Amino acid sequence: MSTKILPTERPIRYCVSTSDEILTGITHVGELTGVAPEFEVVADADPLAFVAALPPERFEPLPDSGWLEQDALYRYGAEVVMVRQSHYRTGHAPRDVPALFIVWREDAAGLDWIAGERVYVGTRRFYDAIEYECLQSHVTQADWTPPAVPALWRVVVPPSAEWQPYTAYVIGDEVLYAGLLYRCRQSHTSLPGWEPPNVPALWLPL
Repeated sequence: MSTKILPTERPIRYCVSTSDEILTGITHVGELTGVAPEFEVVADADPLAFVAALPPERFEPLPDSGWLEQDALYRYGAEVVMVRQSHYRTGHAPRDVPALFIVWREDAAGLDWIAGERVYVGTRRFYDAIEYECLQSHVTQADWTPPAVPALWRVVVPPSAEWQPYTAYVIGDEVLYAGLLYRCRQSHTSLPGWEPPNVPALWLPL
């Protein structure tokens, strides 16, 4: 009998451990990860919540210098930090360099988009205070900001938001239009003239 980490629309980071072994990784969208019952499991799609839930005493201390690989986990003081971007460590406190480390912050709504980070299908990042979701795994570039590459990022549509043109919708998204609620039937990028009542192949009235 095994416990399965079930991915939804976002990649799930996991940490499984026994008294003498620890393993970390990512369950990508469309994958399953089986875990034996004797292992303790920490798993979350939100990287901030994930690092907050990890036991610091199980991880090696963050070195003062040297090369650090993306996604590596270290103990720093009484908390766990995750390397956000591969780099050569120079001694800065992780909280002072959010482009390089993921550190739990109680007031954080999510991580901002940065250049040079490997992201996966379902990864969510904020850009200009708008939340985007990754559509294709890639390493971000300065000239590939989310609004500039709709093939790579879509705006995360809050449930029951007003329908908007030039927005990437996926199956299951719900929008309001003219006071009525609609659910997306086919993934698409909306265009003027494709308002929900005009395209029943794309939108189901609720």
